[in-house]
Amino acid sequence: MAAPTPDPAALPLIRQPYLLSVLIPFYRDKQGAVWLGRLWAHDLRAHLDYIADLTVLAPEVQITVPGPDMVRVPVPAGRRLRFRPFGRAEGGALRAVLALPGLVLAAWRAVGKAGIVHSGVAGWPIPPGLVINPVAVLRRRPLVMVTESAFWRLPDRDHASRKARLRARLTEGFARWSMRRARLGVYTSEAYRDSLPVGPGGEALVLPASWISDDMILIEDVARAAWAGKGAPRFLMASRLVAEKGIGLFLAALERLEAQGIALAVDVIGEGPMREGLAAFAAQARHVRLGLVQPVEYGAPFMALLGQYHAVVVPTTGDEQPRILFDAFSQAVPVVATGTTGNLEVVQDGVNGRITAPGSAEDLARVLTEVAAGSGMAAQMGLHALETARGYTHAIMHRKRAEALARIFGAGPADPAADHERLS
Repeated sequence: MAAPTPDPAALPLIRQPYLLSVLIPFYRDKQGAVWLGRLWAHDLRAHLDYIADLTVLAPEVQITVPGPDMVRVPVPAGRRLRFRPFGRAEGGALRAVLALPGLVLAAWRAVGKAGIVHSGVAGWPIPPGLVINPVAVLRRRPLVMVTESAFWRLPDRDHASRKARLRARLTEGFARWSMRRARLGVYTSEAYRDSLPVGPGGEALVLPASWISDDMILIEDVARAAWAGKGAPRFLMASRLVAEKGIGLFLAALERLEAQGIALAVDVIGEGPMREGLAAFAAQARHVRLGLVQPVEYGAPFMALLGQYHAVVVPTTGDEQPRILFDAFSQAVPVVATGTTGNLEVVQDGVNGRITAPGSAEDLARVLTEVAAGSGMAAQMGLHALETARGYTHAIMHRKRAEALARIFGAGPADPAADHERLS
């Protein structure tokens, strides 16, 4: 049974001034208005359902005219939303180091005005949390730490450079230090919770990050009809085309299939430095038909694209939990995913997808062949995947976070009229 969509009016309301540090920039036009990318604006708006007084600390970019994907954030009555510049959206390590004294001062002021500080440890070249987290500890402000990925961890330490190993060791140490001081640690997977635990008195919340909404999830009759209309098996791999997303593993599996003369149709959607290598393979392959699809807007266009395929390939080599899992499930499309920690917490082998041995191109090639040949297997897994999706919507994610914040920090009833009077 799917969980009901949370009613924003029924969520507990966090009244303490809440400081949210993010890496995503905001854009300010000549009139002083703030614009955000459409997806980030949608997510930020959800925060205002349960946070009365929200300040966003992020890189600021000056613009003349907002881009086509930029929108304003609607602020409900009784809510306050402010944006404060912190760091740069672009620039190298030297520029970041030179800006460090200004960042410390900005963090000291912003944290001092906050009742709750929401931070992390990610970022390059200098993570904002490297400044904000110690300041929050010094100023005795409770930390809410969010771990969505551990990008610094090296899947192959033996072949990593000395610089990369040093960076991984220092970042891991800082992440452990920060999480031990968190009042609330929010993790996208159990593996992150176990490897980066909160300290005594802290609370841990495992909350997979999903962007899907209830209206994106197909109803079962529509899903069955969609499967009835699908032709020959086709696969999709949607990702940033970078090594850490397992693109090398994916390409190696396709090369094995090609060498064995096995026909397979697979499309790739995404941008990144490894696109060139995929294009080179596509140009010379005779048995594997690899198509490079142009990116489409996230939302209805992307979901319609997903629904055309028999399975989505998720060849991750790290321990992250990709959001594409939930996107695919919402369209009754199973996944073929590597057996990494983040994937294993959502994908059940043979139920809503298939699991392959981590790092094994041979096993990935074998499973892709089995799914392509298995009559009805993908459709059955897709219908099970639909049930999984209903428990992982964007609204449910925010509801659980709101409940945890209220449990730890206290909250009052959502009374927009009273809040508007208080915040005026």
